[in-house]
Amino acid sequence: MRKRSEKGAAFLIALGGLALISALAASALTLTTAPAARATAAIERAKAERTAEAAVHRIAVAFTRPEERAQAPRDGGVVATNFQGAALTISAQDALGLIDINLASRETLVRLLIATGTDPADAEIIAEAWTEGRPANGRRGFTALEDVLSATPPGFESSAKAALTHATVWSGEPGVDPTTATAPALAAAADLPLNVAQSYVATRAFEGPLTPLPPEADLSSLRRSEGRVARLSVRVETEGGGRASLTVVIERTASPRIPIRFLSWR
Repeated sequence: MRKRSEKGAAFLIALGGLALISALAASALTLTTAPAARATAAIERAKAERTAEAAVHRIAVAFTRPEERAQAPRDGGVVATNFQGAALTISAQDALGLIDINLASRETLVRLLIATGTDPADAEIIAEAWTEGRPANGRRGFTALEDVLSATPPGFESSAKAALTHATVWSGEPGVDPTTATAPALAAAADLPLNVAQSYVATRAFEGPLTPLPPEADLSSLRRSEGRVARLSVRVETEGGGRASLTVVIERTASPRIPIRFLSWR
């Protein structure tokens, strides 16, 4: 009986030892493969970042060519394609399709904030802070949307972020181009109800830039863009799972030596 008990104990000890060896082997495997996995992920991430940069530069070159610029959508619509073996989504938004925070009237800023979901009373407070943050003598005030966000009163940041999706500091005009404007930007500039502006933008997507404007639109606030400044947003995913996103603002110049300037890069 004692021998059987001793054999049972020995068996349990052996099982325990085997479990310990298995645990140590698994830990060693993890320690061996983890650095390799991290290195692979870093390589794929770097590949995605380089692909995003290459795509932005390729689009910027096309932006200097009238025939390609005329065909490219500049109303913020998303285009999906493949580039250098990676999945790529591109969005190009003409700056004149957005509200220029530096030049728009206070009333326009209030309407933009309301159109993007801000309570009217809160919209008045935010718009007041934004207009106070720019010089009164016509010089450029904000040089980046991040500066506008910094000038937003504490507690109103989420409302500001929603509105600034449809804003810029680069258009150089107080109005917008209805052929490329987002619905909230058009609602704010042309003093339209948001649902009317949304209906117009949806119809424009099918019928093109010659879509008739709503009869109640304030035409005095509308401009035609020459395609001088645009915001490009690029997202990349490689076959190996690397991801990267890049948003830049480019300006087409009259200089043959430097035909494109990058105004913002993030």
